[in-house]
Amino acid sequence: MAFLNELTDRLKARFRNVPGVEDADIDAWLTEALYTYGYSPLTAADIPDTETPLVLLLAQIQGVRAIAFSVAHYFKYTDAEETVDKTMVSEQYRKLATDLTAQYNSEREIIDGIRKKTSSFRTMRRLDRP
Repeated sequence: MAFLNELTDRLKARFRNVPGVEDADIDAWLTEALYTYGYSPLTAADIPDTETPLVLLLAQIQGVRAIAFSVAHYFKYTDAEETVDKTMVSEQYRKLATDLTAQYNSEREIIDGIRKKTSSFRTMRRLDRP
C-alpha cells in the first residue's frame, strides 16, 4: 500500500529534470490517474501494490502528454549565424508518451492476467457415459 505523499515523491523524481513542471502539475496528474482507477487522493493508501506501478505510469503518461501539448507551439528560426529549432520537442514527448503507453498496456495485461486467473480444475469425461 502506498500513501499519496509516497506516490507524489515517486512521480516528482521522474519529472525532476523537466523544466516547467511544478508540484501542482504533478498533483493534478496523479489525482487524475487515481480517479481513473476508482480511487481518490484520500483513498490512495487503499491501492494494492500490484496497481501502484500502473497508477504511476498512467500519471506519467498524462504528464508527458500535457508537456507535449504545452510545447507544441515551439518554433524554428534562423538568424545570421544562429539557428534555433525547437519544433521536434513536442514530437519527442509524444514518442515518449507512446512508449509509456505501450509499457502501461504490457504491465496491465500481466496484472489483469494474474487477477483473472480461475481454477484450472477439470474432470475427465467418463467412458461409460455419453
